[in-house]
Amino acid sequence: MVLAEWKRKIVALAGFGLLAGLAWWTMDPGRGRDLVLVLLGGFALRVMLTAGRSRYDKEESPE
Repeated sequence: MVLAEWKRKIVALAGFGLLAGLAWWTMDPGRGRDLVLVLLGGFALRVMLTAGRSRYDKEESPE
């Protein structure tokens, strides 16, 4: 399920990118917008650094 893992990460990163774009265009420049962008960047970094398996993935039986 390596492909499903990458699809999940791509969707998550695209969502963070969309939120960052909305924050950039709708918020006034200043500390508030900077804080939102830093938080979204931190979440995106966390997504990129996570291990491949999720606790929701089914484990394959050794049979």
